[in-house]
Amino acid sequence: MKSEKAESRNAWFWIPSLYFTEGLPYVIVMTVSVIMYKRLEISNTDIALYTSWLYLPWVIKPLWSPVVDILKTKRFWIIIMQLVIGAGLAGVALTIPTDNFFKYTLAFLWLTAFSSATHDISADGFYMIGLSKHDQAFFVGIRSTFYRIAMITGQGLLVMVAGYFEELHPENITIAWSITFAILAGLILVFVIYHKFILPYPKND
Repeated sequence: MKSEKAESRNAWFWIPSLYFTEGLPYVIVMTVSVIMYKRLEISNTDIALYTSWLYLPWVIKPLWSPVVDILKTKRFWIIIMQLVIGAGLAGVALTIPTDNFFKYTLAFLWLTAFSSATHDISADGFYMIGLSKHDQAFFVGIRSTFYRIAMITGQGLLVMVAGYFEELHPENITIAWSITFAILAGLILVFVIYHKFILPYPKND
């Protein structure tokens, strides 16, 4: 049952984590995947052709944003989409060591991309209804900062982690990238659990 207290929680507890989680899948799909495929010796032509299409969900997400607004709550969509994002990343981790890894990982990256674009819709909508006008203005810089921190994390830290595991498994770097994506899936799961309990229940949601 929604309590009065749960309708409005300190935004510092959920704005930073929500927008970090919003930015992380984007940088994984659009940047980290390109580096991974290059390291796994996919041709530049194939990388450019297929990964460029992964951006499409973010371009056309307004087409299904009304569905997110009408069905269920934005809180529901946030949690579910984070779960699907985690599942997509786990799928990438599991299929990297397979023979047809390029085809399979692209499919899971597509799933992650669509889920992430949908998550963007619900998170931005939740931001509008979960905060007062004053807090919306105050936290606009905070949310942008943590989104950019996610970008830096993906472009820097995640690549460093993958490189570390490559050094541990120089004979089979597919294992390194599989471990990296498994860690990412686990990280998203942590955020799912955290947001499940920490996100407020706005009256207008």
